[in-house]
Amino acid sequence: MTKPMSIKNAILLLLVVAVCSTYSMKFFQGLDAAMGDQYWVLDTTQGDHGWGTMGLIPNVKTVAKDVVKAANTDPLVKEKFVIYAQAGDFAGNSVYGICFGIPFIMFLIWFAFILGFPDRIDPYLLPKRVFTILVVIVCSILVNLFLMRIAADFIRDPMARIANIAGNHASLLFHNAGIWFAILFMSLGTHAHSVKEIAPPDSRTWRSQADEKFSWLFILLAIVTVLEIVLVKNKLALPDAAVDYSVWIIWVVIFMRMFGFSPKYWVKRGRGISLMFGGTAATLVFFYVLERVTGTLGAGFMSPILSKALGAENQNIGLSLMISIYLIFWMEFATAVRINGPVKKEASALTELPVTFHEGQPANR
Repeated sequence: MTKPMSIKNAILLLLVVAVCSTYSMKFFQGLDAAMGDQYWVLDTTQGDHGWGTMGLIPNVKTVAKDVVKAANTDPLVKEKFVIYAQAGDFAGNSVYGICFGIPFIMFLIWFAFILGFPDRIDPYLLPKRVFTILVVIVCSILVNLFLMRIAADFIRDPMARIANIAGNHASLLFHNAGIWFAILFMSLGTHAHSVKEIAPPDSRTWRSQADEKFSWLFILLAIVTVLEIVLVKNKLALPDAAVDYSVWIIWVVIFMRMFGFSPKYWVKRGRGISLMFGGTAATLVFFYVLERVTGTLGAGFMSPILSKALGAENQNIGLSLMISIYLIFWMEFATAVRINGPVKKEASALTELPVTFHEGQPANR
């Protein structure tokens, strides 16, 4: 069995991931703050129809909202403003706990599973692993800029917000792409090629457990389906349920990969499962307190911010996402610190054998 990570290294990993996630969110919050109570509109005086850098990044300028609305609703004004974004499109402080959870997972994968930080950094493989992360970053940025450009091209209403239509909150777009590409390149093994290649496993020796795997997969999917229906009916999840339910499906798949595919494996992995549930509960409490202290960084549940914006009946619509996202994070964290496996039983003390000496022979050991 792999030795678990030391408490010191586990805390260090958690702190580094949390700090990086915070600064990443601060970047997107800074974009929102730069707009204030104005729109970012395309600056058509620069580049081809306001777009530069191969048509992916727009040239923008800030214009007061009342000016934009007046021009865009006046039939006598021929040149309409094309709105790119407004404050809230990038970070979404009202559901900060949810938005924060995505980079939390992304940086955990980058540091723990790609770099091997903090206790499994291989000097030989480190350059390849750093290069893998750089490729992930570049791919994430390019793909998201491309998606936002596509959204802009399909918009016909000049009052539409391109960033919002492209993915509600741009921070979620970029961090989700960071997770997707990281998993892709990990699956391809680009970060872990060694000079010592090993022979692939012989498929003729595999023993199929497909029936058991699929039966428990569908049982878990049925459970989270019922759970999501209950959450939606009680206004504890987003009304359309599609986003929430997709994250719960992801949790089911990752759970079976991390902890095994039936209860006979789960009961042996109490430490990892306890960390998953305990860490999620602690995170919910943290963001609840954070919202009460700051008044601006929303928790997504029991939220005065959501209550004010959407009505008291919708103050808990972020609870489903909060729970599912942080279940995934703490499950990944349990694997990163290597406590997702069964508890190792201590070896029983060996009974000391009597020592017999024979003339001309060494003692039996």
